[in-house]
Amino acid sequence: MGERLDAIRCAAEERGVAVVVDLHGKPVDLSFTRDALRMRPVELTDLVRRLTADAAASALAEGMAVVNEVVPESLFAD
Repeated sequence: MGERLDAIRCAAEERGVAVVVDLHGKPVDLSFTRDALRMRPVELTDLVRRLTADAAASALAEGMAVVNEVVPESLFAD
């Protein structure tokens, strides 16, 4: 299970900005097109933050799916 969790990578891309994060939401890759680099700094920063959050949410969901395959559902009681 640990190897599967360690291998999780999720990406989000928009307007020439691509962010890839690991299971913990830590960026492991970030790329920009020339058009993206023409954005105002505050606009580019906001986009990178939003894409990172989107990719992190997807990575967390994938991680939970892996854990749910192994851990009995009864341990996730409300």
